[in-house]
Amino acid sequence: MAYFLFVVHILTVISMAVTKPIIDEQWDTWKMIYGKIYASLEEELTRRGIWLENLKNIGHHNDKFDKGHSLFEMAMNQFGDLTRREFANLYMGSLMSGRATQTDEALLDFELEKLEEMIETDNIPQEVDWRRNNYVGSVRDQGLCSSCYAMAAVEALEGQLAKKRGQFEELSVQNIVDCTRDYRNYGCHGGFPYHAFEYVRDHGIQSEASYPYQAKETGRCLFDSSKSVTRIRGFKRLQHISERTLAAALASIGPLSIHVHSSVDSWAFYKSGILDDFNCNSTVIDHGVLLVGYVDRGSESYWIIKNSWGSYWGEGGYMRIVMGKNMCGITHCPAYPII
Repeated sequence: MAYFLFVVHILTVISMAVTKPIIDEQWDTWKMIYGKIYASLEEELTRRGIWLENLKNIGHHNDKFDKGHSLFEMAMNQFGDLTRREFANLYMGSLMSGRATQTDEALLDFELEKLEEMIETDNIPQEVDWRRNNYVGSVRDQGLCSSCYAMAAVEALEGQLAKKRGQFEELSVQNIVDCTRDYRNYGCHGGFPYHAFEYVRDHGIQSEASYPYQAKETGRCLFDSSKSVTRIRGFKRLQHISERTLAAALASIGPLSIHVHSSVDSWAFYKSGILDDFNCNSTVIDHGVLLVGYVDRGSESYWIIKNSWGSYWGEGGYMRIVMGKNMCGITHCPAYPII
């Protein structure tokens, strides 16, 4: 027995000696890839500890994926040195997260559309992907600015504009970030697409080329009405709908801005596959994204969303989410502008 314990101890020491240089190399490579520089050794050690914990959790999940017990894979990325709370505050906005559970009550003053009375839900296509129609632009990166609401609104408007004009044009997210505080948005601290639509209805919106994204608040609204690309007549928000009705709306209308719950590890470190995570709450929302398509084919049915965390996240900036479970609250607050 003593000999056995001695052998185990020796093997453990050897394993730790081999593993530490590998982890050191992974850490250094990760810092280099994502340009991570820390102000002090103490800060770096703290961030490394968080990174190691996230790396361990990713590994545990991917063991399940490899064994066929999960439909999606995770990977280390730019969020690796953040705690879950830090991730939520930086990329969803603390104000947005704080108001997430009150969304329905807060938005009852907006026009609601009873979509079931408008659109046939019996004969909808099995697949929709508006990227194929050139209604969806390149993947954006919000950076350290919680502007997901502005990107979701702008991208829904880009889709409707392309549908009407037959030509795609990128619109200004920065215009919304800088100019919608009077419409109850909060710049780089979160907001709602509906408030952005109100602003565009009243003022218009510039192109991305004439008012480029800065990933920060500039401190003043620089909107020039002479450079406005379009205004809208109004917008619709769809409330209390089923996933089938959501699919019918998407197939009929085009890309939709939606809200989801995303402050979970499965979102932060999503790499590929179909997200199906019981931790992703269907009643609390904290992040705006663009719904661009779906596949409804029996056991392999999913939604396709466009995120705003860069093309290196997920499936080239996109995610597939399991259909039929209202996963992450995907039916919550879909909206679109009316041109």
